[in-house]
Amino acid sequence: DSCTDENFNPQTVVDLGPERFNLFWPNVKSEEHDQSEVYHSFWEHEWTKHGTCTGLTQDEYFDTGLKHFLPTPDIVREQYGQEVSKSDLQMAYREENKFLDDDVILVCAGGKYLSEVRVCVAREKNGSGSHRIACIDKVKKEDNCHGQIIIPQFYVDSQASVDATHE
Repeated sequence: DSCTDENFNPQTVVDLGPERFNLFWPNVKSEEHDQSEVYHSFWEHEWTKHGTCTGLTQDEYFDTGLKHFLPTPDIVREQYGQEVSKSDLQMAYREENKFLDDDVILVCAGGKYLSEVRVCVAREKNGSGSHRIACIDKVKKEDNCHGQIIIPQFYVDSQASVDATHE
């Protein structure tokens, strides 16, 4: 078991560049300019749940994630706040990211609200991530979205829409 109980260090975001995090691995449930504990809690969760068992330092873990981010396909922007079929969403991620047999793992809250899009990355001998690979069965089983998926609209975006209509 290679997991640690190392606490998240917000300095990691500063070290690697907050603009990289905001562009490639954003906390979509918080305002970009909010630098409070609430804003950093997303990456704290990512480190605590996923990073502490990788054998990587925080900088290595987050840098690997940032280097292997998935561009958001047009279908997500077009269907934002609406419903899309799981097969269309998977195909869009595969086409946008030029995957052939690589897996795109969709994780949904309540089986229907898209919450995560995952891919798997190979590990070099030094522990750093190298390239995307097909996911193992254990990871594939974490794909829990059903036939129709809702692309949720987040509070910060809904509030921005409400504010814009009242100006």
